[in-house]
Amino acid sequence: MLRSSVSLGNYAEMNRDGSYFLEKFGREIRMASQVNSISRTAFIVVVANASGDETVEYAYLSAPGQLIRTSLTSGTKEVLLDNISTLDIGYYNILGGKTSNINEVKAVQLRIDLIRVNVKNDNSDHIISARFNMRNRIITN
Repeated sequence: MLRSSVSLGNYAEMNRDGSYFLEKFGREIRMASQVNSISRTAFIVVVANASGDETVEYAYLSAPGQLIRTSLTSGTKEVLLDNISTLDIGYYNILGGKTSNINEVKAVQLRIDLIRVNVKNDNSDHIISARFNMRNRIITN
């Protein structure tokens, strides 16, 4: 009984964390106007907000299993998600095709697997984010 209660708590936490992350990430990515860097584990965008443009890096650190948001403008760091077992970042062009060309990136999609460990079992949750379009990004190619 105790294990099932712990498992239920793990699933509730993962669901809450995933929902919060997707809301916050989506809101910010939609406001991105520029892409400065892309890789398999990180990307840097310029985001418009109330106080002006902010350069933001999203980076996956596999050893601690964390997705970190760093404001390169102010230097502040924030752990957006932890207990990540796998993370895959996909970049898409204006036509919806996958791209690795930084000049073509119009959308980003994350596929994330979260894991929580209880006494004998691992609980996992699979998050596939919607493809977030960078509404303020102008593609000229």
